Formats: sequence, structure tokens, C-alpha cells
Amino acid sequence: MGLTKSNQNFSCDVLVIGGGGAGLRSAIEAREHGAHVIVVSKTKVGYGNNTIMSKAILTSPGWGDSDDNSQVYLKDTVSGGRYINDQELVHVMAIEAGRQPLVLEKYGAKFSKQDNKFDLLAIPGHTFARDVQGKTNKGKDYMLPLLSYAQEIGVEFVDKVFITKLCVNDNRIAAVTGVSEEGDFVIFEVKSVILATGGYSQIYYNTSNTPGINGDGLTLAYEAGIALKDMEFVQYYPTAVGKRGSNLLLYEGFLFNGAVLRNADNENILNKHGLNDPQTITRDLLAQTIFKEIREGYGIEGGMQMDLSAVSDERLKQLKPMLPQGVFEKRTCIVSPTTHHSMGGVVIDSTTQTDLSGLYAVGEVCAGMHGANRLAGNALAEIFAMGGIAGRNAAINARKSGENSLPQKQIVKEKERLQSLFSSNGEDSALLIKSLKNMMWLRAGIVRSSADLKTALVYIEKISSKSQECKIETVTDLIRSIGLRNMLLLAEMVCRAALLRTETRGSHYRSDYSLEDNDNWLKNIVIRKQSGEMNMNSYPVELPYVSPI
Repeated sequence: MGLTKSNQNFSCDVLVIGGGGAGLRSAIEAREHGAHVIVVSKTKVGYGNNTIMSKAILTSPGWGDSDDNSQVYLKDTVSGGRYINDQELVHVMAIEAGRQPLVLEKYGAKFSKQDNKFDLLAIPGHTFARDVQGKTNKGKDYMLPLLSYAQEIGVEFVDKVFITKLCVNDNRIAAVTGVSEEGDFVIFEVKSVILATGGYSQIYYNTSNTPGINGDGLTLAYEAGIALKDMEFVQYYPTAVGKRGSNLLLYEGFLFNGAVLRNADNENILNKHGLNDPQTITRDLLAQTIFKEIREGYGIEGGMQMDLSAVSDERLKQLKPMLPQGVFEKRTCIVSPTTHHSMGGVVIDSTTQTDLSGLYAVGEVCAGMHGANRLAGNALAEIFAMGGIAGRNAAINARKSGENSLPQKQIVKEKERLQSLFSSNGEDSALLIKSLKNMMWLRAGIVRSSADLKTALVYIEKISSKSQECKIETVTDLIRSIGLRNMLLLAEMVCRAALLRTETRGSHYRSDYSLEDNDNWLKNIVIRKQSGEMNMNSYPVELPYVSPI
């Protein structure tokens, strides 16, 4: 019982942790700038990530209306984020996003087009139609070409290794450790590292995220002393179907073509709540509306009925690929909110550098881009636009860094720590994870209150105590147990930040503080590990480009 006696050793210029869209885009850019690049993933590289599970909708201004440009896009994104975005990050993304379709076409991606022009979607929160689509509206439209191109240019892949520690030497990233599926202790000697591990939506019971999106990268950064922020902001997609909200039904494509959301009293809930302008029906607002209807006793099988009978036959045929099996024929289905995206994460600057030299981060593992609420299409815009910047800067940094000395004491100590966790007795971590996820959904989800959040924190403390002694007999047990500890840490951050923010803003809805409060809460909550404790502070938002009206 325990790890094998052998170690696996790797050395590279740039190590990318995470094999999804953000990771592969970063890896390709770093490789094209001359770096020796390895991508390591706890699943098979290119699979088991949110990008491949996406609907391939990518915001890219400049391809449609002549009045659309990066400045308008920046304003839309900051307004959608309720003005607590890092505007310098948004500024960079807004400039870079417009060229990403051409970059992806270079990699071999195919887009939905008519007469050689991109088909553009009009989506709530965006002033203009500016979202391009993959040819089949599936994430594989981007992921498979990225995967193939990365292999062709010499990016190396290391599959099924769970990363456990970032090792620091003289305030610089020097090594990364992990454990393989076979139980080998894995050591990466590095010059630069890019975190591209995704967000933390799997801390909730209902989620559209692929399994394993537990926030591992955030906890790696936190334990290395790196700041996190905006952890209270979690986006809930309003209309999902399937077990535990696993499959999104894109309301943008249906409600604006005649579909109606009805409650148990057969009321049109959009009319009931005055949501008559399609451009204003953002994800946070609709999710909160549906949740309130369910909570007040108007739910149908835990959700609302989406009635498609008024959608034209022609339009419904076009939208059929987005519908679950059988819905096209019945013209109706039950939809309910699900956890979809986490806006909080690692603090980075406009070059994607963290405050640890040589460590970069990109995608949903980061904070700042989306503020209090992400607009549709901006997740893929972020990973591709900022992935290029991360890869380029990590390669340049590696070239300038010279040789690092391995922090041998840290590495040996980490292997000893992992070995010490094995035990033939203790709690079942799988049951504790399920309990945590259910509690977070009920107490710290779409609608929050002081009482619920305090109850959640007490519960988290109880599960944390139990998690210290889990039954760990296999490597699978070990990885699941560490994942539980990561999830508990992040759940505590979400609850503590949500309790501190005594207002409603974007996706963060407080039933006991139902109004947005710019006088007191135009701030970011920053969390950092200091002297072994979780330290929280709030800082005023900088507004260099856009201010609240």
C-alpha cells in the first residue's frame, strides 16, 4: 500500500498544467517561440476538460457590424461583470479576441460559415452579434485540431498525472511534483509553468462541468502563497437538463425564437418578472428568477417547463442538434439552473504572470476577466486570447531564466507527505465529497443569506475534520482524498467571501442584501495564505476604461 519506489523525472522549459483548450493554446504558442514544452494532465490530454464539452461559441469582435470594435466589447464585458473586472485584462482580451478565429483556422479548426463569412450569434449582454461558432457547435471543433497541431510541432504530453505541489526556490518556480495513475512519484524540473487547470464548479452538486474540475490549480497556487480573488462569484446557467444539470439547453437560441418558460401555474415567468427585453436576460438574472420560482413552490419536477410549441418548424430544425433526445418531438422539457462557470481564481497581470516569478496562469483558473458575471462566448475568448499571451511570455521567461537548482528538500518532503496519507482505516472520501457538494448547492448557491452561509461554514469545518483521516489504500483513493481537501478549501473561500460581500452583484445574490452597492462594494475581495491562515482583504476596483453609469 502506497507509492511505488521509483520516481519519474522530466525536464522542460515550459510546463503546462492542464490539457484543455487553455493549456493547448498556451503550449502551442510557447513551442512556436522555441521552448521545450510539456503538457501534463490528470486525464488524457485534450479530453476530460470543459472546452471539449462546450458548444464552441467564441466571442470575436470585428467580423460583423462595422461599428463593433474592441472598445465596445470591453464596455460590454465590464458592464456584464458589474464593474469589478480587471479592466487591463479585459482590454488585452478585447484586442486579441478578434484574431482568434484565424489562429484557430491555422491550427485546422472549422467554423460555421455562409458565403465564406462567419455565422454570428446575437447574445444577451453583447451590443452586437459577434460570437462565431464551431462547424458542428461542439467543443471538439477546436480541441481536436489543437491537439493534432500541438503534437505535430513537438509539444510533449504526459497523461494521467495528478499534480500535488509547486516547489519554489528563491521566490521562483523551480519544480512541480505529482503522482501518476500507476503510483509513481513524478518530478518536473522547470523554468516556467502555466496553470491551465480550469475552475471549481465541481464543488457544487448540480454542474455542467466535466468531472474533475475541482479547483486543483487554485489550491496549488494558494498553497504557494499566491493571491486569489473574487471567489464568491460563481455563475449558474439557468436552463440545464439531464442528471444533476449536466447538459446545457442554450436558452439564448430558444427563448428569443418563441420558446416560453412556464411554472407550475402555467405562467410565463419572463412576463411575470418583467423580463421582456432579450438583450437584458443575462445568465445570472434568469438563473435567479428560475430559482426563486422553484423556492416559492412554483417548480415542476425541480425546474421550469420550457415550451417550444411557438418556435417555428424551420428554426426548431436548425436548433435540433442542441436539443436532448426526444425533446424535438415533444416540444417541451423541464429545465433548471446548474453551476456553469467560476469567475474567481488566481490573480494575474496583463501578461498572465502571477506574483511568483516564472508562474503564469490562463483561463478559468484565473480571476479578473469576467468580474461578477461572465457573458456567453467569453470563456473561449479568454482561453484562446490569453493562452497565446501566456505561452509567449512563459517561453520568453524560460529563455531568460538560466538554470534552476532543484529544491530537493521540498521534493523529498512532498513524497513523504503523500506516502504518509495512506491508511487502511478512515472515512470514505467519496461520501464526504457528495455531502459537501450537496451542502454547497443548498446553502451557498444561487440565492445566499447570512444564515445559510454561516451554516455552510460550520458544515465545511465538520467535513474538514473528517477529511483528515480518510481510508486511502490505492492511488485512486489518494487522488480523490487530496481532491476533497482542495474542494473544502475552495468551498470555505466561496462562503467566507460571499458572507463578507453584503450586497448583490452579478451572480452573487444575497437575499438579505438584495441591491448592488457601489458606494461600499465596488471592490475585489483578495484571499492569500499568510502564516498558515486564510487572510481576506478588500481593495477598491481600478476603473481605467469604463465606470458605472
